[in-house]
Amino acid sequence: MKNQPIILQIAIPKPLYSHFDYLPPPNIKPKQLRPGMRLRVPFGSRTTIGVLLAVANTSNVPTDKLKAALAVIDSKPILPKDILSLLQWASGYYHHPIGEVIATALPTLLNQGKSDYIETPPNSHWLVTAAGKAINPKSLPKQQQRLAVLLSLLQQNPLGLNENEIALQLPKPRPTLQALKKREWINHQVLSPQASVVPALTLNAAQEEVVNQVAKKFEQFYPCLLDGVTGSGKTEVYLQLIQRVLDKGKQALVLIPEINLTPQTLNRFKERFAVPIVIWHSKLNDTERLHTWLLARDGIAAIVIGTRSAVWIPLARPGIFIVDEEHDQSYKQQDHFRYSARDIAIMRAKRAKVPILLGTATPSLDTLHNALTNRYQHLILPERAGSAVHPSFHLIDMRQQSRQSGLSQPLKQAIEKHLVAQQQILLFINRRGYAPVLMCYNCGWIAGCEHCDARLTFHDTSHHLQCHHCGEIRPLITKCPECGHLKLGLLGQGTERIEEDLQKEFPSARILRIDSDSTKNKYAMHTMLERISKGEVDILVGTQMLAKGHHFPKVTLVGVINIDSGLYGVDFRSTERMGQLLMQVSGRAGRADEKGEVLIQTYHPEHPLLNRLIKKGYASFANAALKEREQAGFPPYSYLALLRAEATDTDSAIALLQKAKTEALALNEAEEIQIWGPVPAPMEKRAKWYRAQLLLISSQRQALHNFLFQWLPKLPAASTKKLRWSLDVDPQDLL
Repeated sequence: MKNQPIILQIAIPKPLYSHFDYLPPPNIKPKQLRPGMRLRVPFGSRTTIGVLLAVANTSNVPTDKLKAALAVIDSKPILPKDILSLLQWASGYYHHPIGEVIATALPTLLNQGKSDYIETPPNSHWLVTAAGKAINPKSLPKQQQRLAVLLSLLQQNPLGLNENEIALQLPKPRPTLQALKKREWINHQVLSPQASVVPALTLNAAQEEVVNQVAKKFEQFYPCLLDGVTGSGKTEVYLQLIQRVLDKGKQALVLIPEINLTPQTLNRFKERFAVPIVIWHSKLNDTERLHTWLLARDGIAAIVIGTRSAVWIPLARPGIFIVDEEHDQSYKQQDHFRYSARDIAIMRAKRAKVPILLGTATPSLDTLHNALTNRYQHLILPERAGSAVHPSFHLIDMRQQSRQSGLSQPLKQAIEKHLVAQQQILLFINRRGYAPVLMCYNCGWIAGCEHCDARLTFHDTSHHLQCHHCGEIRPLITKCPECGHLKLGLLGQGTERIEEDLQKEFPSARILRIDSDSTKNKYAMHTMLERISKGEVDILVGTQMLAKGHHFPKVTLVGVINIDSGLYGVDFRSTERMGQLLMQVSGRAGRADEKGEVLIQTYHPEHPLLNRLIKKGYASFANAALKEREQAGFPPYSYLALLRAEATDTDSAIALLQKAKTEALALNEAEEIQIWGPVPAPMEKRAKWYRAQLLLISSQRQALHNFLFQWLPKLPAASTKKLRWSLDVDPQDLL
């Protein structure tokens, strides 16, 4: 036994499905090696950082052929056992290389071999001073805009903010912080935990029942769909449950779809809890992300709030997991390691034996099915909190309206009425730019992208054409390249064109456009939301950025410019997403004392699901959609895996998938798997790559995974510069 070799099974961050075996570094004793540690190892002609998965005594490679690891980086595992085990499970479930899975879950600096020890005061905050409170940020000159934004932000947060929280709305804030400190408008101090400043709200009967029911299950896995209409007080339920978790000395992880768009979420948590709160989002630099990760892992941070990848952050004492807006598509990673943060959070809660809340006003059909079949508890908040009432809905038949403008006559009249009443209006159109089509009126030529099967959108503010898929930008074409005709027309509407129409119709109205073009400035969104809350805006025009988590108490009219693209989309989830988006944006209307109304422009006013949605509500709509899914044999009544192939020519992607299908048919003797395709993707060409796909469907999840484990090793081992493939388990997008 003493002569048995010691084999280190190490995950390497490469697109390779197996671990790699190494011998221990010289002078390292076996007891010094534990799974979750990082080691520096030779790999090919270079060195890299790997993570130890296990210590074994045997290898498929002869011992004399194995290389020795160069060094052990950690004195103890950086990855706790529960997270390492979760990552190994996720690698198996999503059939993705374990090394890349682990690399996804670790902060960049840890992947680079940096130390996992930091010294930082977790309650260190920046606060505005008495001198700073006396300064009006608007009085500062334009060249000091960053100073004005940051000073305004701290004036609105009397408890102070740490640098991570400030970076959420003002990237790289340190120089600006130092400039304000030099003026003695702010100072830096460490706050001790104290009682909450803003007391808990009084719950209504439905909220109180939810809180009490979940609180009884704190020591067990308790998956819940918190199905609450927009404005029903889901956030207050979260806050009161988290308070009970904190009272037990445990931590909470809260996932939200886009933290940079929902600063009010963080503000409410900061007002309620004077405990270390860390945030995780794309605007943090590498050092800030490492600090957040370590403060949570070491149990210093009591609450973690973050976007999708925050689901991997370790917790020393997990007490509850919360996924807000669980239906949101952004929880699914769409490239590389294609995991669902919502589903990973459920698995984490199951392993930690704690409750998880999936909150939404518009449950995904997958989650709703789990609730209806009693896999999840179905907790319902049926009414808006306080005195707010549900908005009324009206369909506008665009077949009866002039096509000269994107605004129908009934919508214009409603806007005028609400402007006279000094109320705010929100107009939603899920298309940025000025016009989505530039066409020759003589021969019918349409401006298209050279790299994608897509049309170029005209942007009036920059006066150029742009592809919204690959980003290609071209000057505006004034002469038809096909026939030489000079009369080119702009067809359709985007946010810019609607903004222009509004300026013509309502010249005295204060109009604000919110889309990814108008918010390119890193702190523009914060400034815009501030203007809206102060009543400095009459009409908001925007894309779905406005539908996610914002509270606009003065908005009483919502106008939906065009919802039709979701009614007949090529993806079987198109109708579901249309319903969710429509109800989410409609929920911005009438959330205070004034009743709201929603006007929906459509060329299909007779569509049965659309009518069911606005007349009977989302629950009835979702039940009808579930019946359609069941009849069609689509999720949640089946399980999918999508093999995508991309090539630099039209035939190679299909050829790879055809070979893959041949292998699949040979393995599918029991015919447990349906194999659809291969077919070109709905958008075949994107960013110069030709795309095709092969869809696998099974009525049994385990049968599908058993098949994948046998099938994937028969596919090409690696991608090339001209051909690549990827697997998407539980795909949310078939485009």
